[in-house]
Amino acid sequence: MTTFHIIHIIVGIWLAIVNFTPIMEPTSLAWNNIILGVIVAVYNAFYLFGRKSVDVNQS
Repeated sequence: MTTFHIIHIIVGIWLAIVNFTPIMEPTSLAWNNIILGVIVAVYNAFYLFGRKSVDVNQS
């Protein structure tokens, strides 16, 4: 597993459980999702365009 996959797993788990816990107020949940969405988009753009490679196993 690469760092790419680990970050996506952590962000996905956070987005799945944060809505059902009293950790954040409902008004801040939208900002949480926007910020994490931007982080994931920038990370994916870097991974695809900056590194010039994609982690794909062609078998």
